Amino acid sequence: MKNIFYISLILLAVPITPMSFAWDGSIAMDADKRNVGRGQIITYEGHIYGDYPIDDELVFITVLEKDTKKIILTAQATPESKPAKYFENTAWPFTFQVETSYQEFSAGKTYVVEAMYGAQSAKLEFFIQHEGQPTCLEKLGNDDIAVFTDKENYEEGDTIRISGCLSDRAFAKTINVAVYDPEGKKIGVSSIMPRSDRTYSDNFVIDEKFGLDGTYSVEVDAGGLYSSSKSFVVPEFGGIAMIVMLAGIASVVAVSSKHARIVPRL
Repeated sequence: MKNIFYISLILLAVPITPMSFAWDGSIAMDADKRNVGRGQIITYEGHIYGDYPIDDELVFITVLEKDTKKIILTAQATPESKPAKYFENTAWPFTFQVETSYQEFSAGKTYVVEAMYGAQSAKLEFFIQHEGQPTCLEKLGNDDIAVFTDKENYEEGDTIRISGCLSDRAFAKTINVAVYDPEGKKIGVSSIMPRSDRTYSDNFVIDEKFGLDGTYSVEVDAGGLYSSSKSFVVPEFGGIAMIVMLAGIASVVAVSSKHARIVPRL
């Protein structure tokens, strides 16, 4: 493991208002942004929970490339010695920053930041955008909610990957995501917490509830005051099954005909 204590990982105490957390036992962590341009600084704030002393204990920070698991940076953060009450628990805060100008960071890749305290850990991902690629908030423009799906057409068994972002006035602790079939019937719903950078994501699996052939829509609602939707297409399951069956029958007939021509008559 490279032992890199670099300017790209700056240990500073910068306050953040935590809105979404990556939980793992007694440690939690949040970041002020998840999508960055190369050269930007990401500020992380974490909390260690539990009624125990932490004098001279360190939080070990590792930044690695998600796909290859290659370690990019390592460093340490020291929790504050004075605990605070947080979510009805005793919490020791710690902060650090990651500067993405370090030469081993590349645009178009996702990285994982892991904070470890003893046997506990918390992980968060960030994505470095290509040069000139607009952020979700830039795409938002004058709208209050942006909704995107990873594809325009889906088939049975696919996963709809929903993402988007919220304007400052539409930002809420929880938002509602609903999926409607071509007849306007609600067939899926969830409540999620947007991230502190005002982005969000959610998933739905194309299962038997998506049995109608046609255009579906996903709607994101923030506090009943702001909403937006995105449409996508799912073909009829029965139609797909019929096509597969007919193709199978055609293959069998073709093979049978071929064999009939090469088998001599008795």
